[in-house]
Amino acid sequence: MLIKAGVDISQLERNTRRALGAVDGVLYLDGEEVIVTSTFEGNHGAGSLHYANRAFDIRLPAHDPITAVSRMRDSLGADFDIVPEGDHIHIEYDPK
Repeated sequence: MLIKAGVDISQLERNTRRALGAVDGVLYLDGEEVIVTSTFEGNHGAGSLHYANRAFDIRLPAHDPITAVSRMRDSLGADFDIVPEGDHIHIEYDPK
């Protein structure tokens, strides 16, 4: 797993931080490395879970991102929302 310069994962809530490992495992199977591009820093929408340390963004995988997102959803379960957003994937811990 790589972390973009200036990104701080140390403040992520425990369940969200554990999701980093699960996402890394999913992409590792495809021979890709997770690149975390944002946690709480940067500009996010009002009420974003980034500001509650319950969300992070990763760079969009080069190899079959649609399948990667599906596998992330299977791996993380219903408590996580995984949203492709153009050039990155937004992942948030949002138990229902």
